[in-house]
Amino acid sequence: MTSNNINQEIYMNLDALIHNNKRPMPHSINILVELSNDKSIKSIFKSYEVSIDTDTLQSVVNKIVDDTKSFGKVDISNNSYSYLKGNTPFGTKIAFMERSQYDSMLFQLLKTFVIIGFISLIILLLISIYLTNKSIIPIKETFEKQKQFIADASHELKTPLAIIKTNTSLILSQPDDSIKNQSKWINYINSQTDRMSVLINEMLSLAKMDTTENKLPLAPINMSKIVESMILMFDAIIYENNINLETNLSESLFVNGDKESLKKLFSIIMDNAIKHTNKKGTITVSLFKHKNKVKMIIRNTGEGIEPENLERIFERFYRVDSSRDRETGGYGLGLSIASSIVKQHKGKIYATSKVGSYTSFIVELPQQPSVV
Repeated sequence: MTSNNINQEIYMNLDALIHNNKRPMPHSINILVELSNDKSIKSIFKSYEVSIDTDTLQSVVNKIVDDTKSFGKVDISNNSYSYLKGNTPFGTKIAFMERSQYDSMLFQLLKTFVIIGFISLIILLLISIYLTNKSIIPIKETFEKQKQFIADASHELKTPLAIIKTNTSLILSQPDDSIKNQSKWINYINSQTDRMSVLINEMLSLAKMDTTENKLPLAPINMSKIVESMILMFDAIIYENNINLETNLSESLFVNGDKESLKKLFSIIMDNAIKHTNKKGTITVSLFKHKNKVKMIIRNTGEGIEPENLERIFERFYRVDSSRDRETGGYGLGLSIASSIVKQHKGKIYATSKVGSYTSFIVELPQQPSVV
């Protein structure tokens, strides 16, 4: 574009020299040549800086006259000139303008453009590498979590399978013994089969939640009624464990959700609270509106959770206390399932805790207007 503009400006100046009978401009090196009928130079007008002999100029003029182009570039005495050939009532004229300064400017502009372009490409390359690495991080993390999930699942299944195999071998080693006498080994096999069934069902639930195709059918649901009904279901277990229950529930709080999934969410958190409440401890269930969200808090007194474990308790197969969870039949998948349910409801779940005092699980779900 700059080159185009320069050529247009030169053309206009040369045209002015030819047709307006202007003499060479004092601030530029230019020449105006008038030709006779035999194409020889009749007269020459030069700016004061120009020093070119007539023979050299005539040689250049001859080339221009023979050329079909009326506007172009030529070299005169190792300098670059633009020329314009035109016919006037007084005969043919050829105007020349020295263009070294324009060529130098274009060269500097091109050099600057190349340098800036090169630097820009390097910057873009670095930015693209950074963005690529940044975009790959979640993929790598997902891949690593998937690998860890498979490894943990294999480990969890390995233990009950080993127990089943051992007890099966004991039964087979005494083929003549009665079922009654071997009921101990059979019960072991049965209990481990139940544990494996629970684990596999939980893993399948997580796998279904991970697929984008498996979207829950969400509809306006009265969260207050769901929590009330679920508390009634846990009353007997809470009583058997000698736990004090306190509730603080607001009425008619609606969310856009799936009823069965929200029941499962409450069950997971409440079951976790019961398992980790100290003897004669207290569980407090609160449900209330906070800004434009429905907030549910299930708090239990007990040992609490160390700060470094709070961020990891929603990871699959993660246990704060592995041995205690094995005693209670936990696999470390419950809270991960709860987290997936909340995400599908476009909500948020997190925990707060004070070691030796309490643990609170907080669920925030977008509120929906009441349905009449």
